[in-house]
Amino acid sequence: MHVEATGALSAVPPVFATTADIPAREKFAYWHDVVCRNLVDLEYRLVGDRGFDASFHSTPVSDLHLCRIQASPHCAERSSTGISRSTNATLVFNFVLTGSLIAEQDGRVARLGVGDGTLCDADRPYRLHSNEAFGIACIRITRQALARRIGHLQRLSAYNFSERSELAPMVFAYLSRLVDRAPRLGESTSLKVSQNFTELLVALVAEFAESGQPSLTEYQGLALMRVKAIVEQSLGKPDATPASIAAELKLSQRYINQLLEDEGTSLSRYMWGRRLERCAEQLRNASLRGRTVSQIAMENGFNDLSHFSKAFRNRFGLSPRDYRNTSSAAAVATNR
Repeated sequence: MHVEATGALSAVPPVFATTADIPAREKFAYWHDVVCRNLVDLEYRLVGDRGFDASFHSTPVSDLHLCRIQASPHCAERSSTGISRSTNATLVFNFVLTGSLIAEQDGRVARLGVGDGTLCDADRPYRLHSNEAFGIACIRITRQALARRIGHLQRLSAYNFSERSELAPMVFAYLSRLVDRAPRLGESTSLKVSQNFTELLVALVAEFAESGQPSLTEYQGLALMRVKAIVEQSLGKPDATPASIAAELKLSQRYINQLLEDEGTSLSRYMWGRRLERCAEQLRNASLRGRTVSQIAMENGFNDLSHFSKAFRNRFGLSPRDYRNTSSAAAVATNR
């Protein structure tokens, strides 16, 4: 494999890969493997007849994952097949460093030039393509890092942030420097940079959302943020119910369900889903290998282990134990 780990202080080392020495007929298969393991599972096809070459630099910065890609004209698609193979709810920010890029999701089309950026939700199909050679900086982040604080993320993908955000140029300037310097950051610095840059991304998306024409009033938006914050605080309490959450917020369950309706969920389903996602996050965490599946389930509000196991399998396609083992094996393979 033409993948090299560069010297870094992070637990997961940076990765460099290039198709330069790969036979032409194997380039896309190789490229798919590299990007799938280090960013997100995408399918590729050539644009035009000029051949394909690409390079990939990947650097973890604490909870963020930064990548720089240089590539020939091609199309990358997040398909239902790729989504079914994924276990993590992921968002990907793409900022154009050179050339141009078109992003499409949910019927929206964002045309991006140098300095422009967009958001893609990897839980749903999307498409990226360019008719010219291009360079992009990508940031992979867990969906919950933003969803806990910003509602209706599904409405914010495939827009050009530069069109109505004063923060977009600041984020681009920060990112264009960070993507080169990240491999040299120490562990404590990486944590601070990750926290600060995540806050900047949250501010960017929030500003963009507020600059549009949201369907919710400002009061409703604040109420939804309060609902999600209380749910996060209650995940480990087995006696927390939609009724107790509503009572604590002094809102009716019906009103809360109306707030969540545009996200295609209800308070009960949202609480259930967040508990399962928290369990999945902890099962993937190598530092928590000493905790049993039962302990993790009970610490996240489940008191019926049979019901938990069934619900987890329905959500993630694997039993909790198999999910943990698969995640562990994937982490070992990535670090080789």
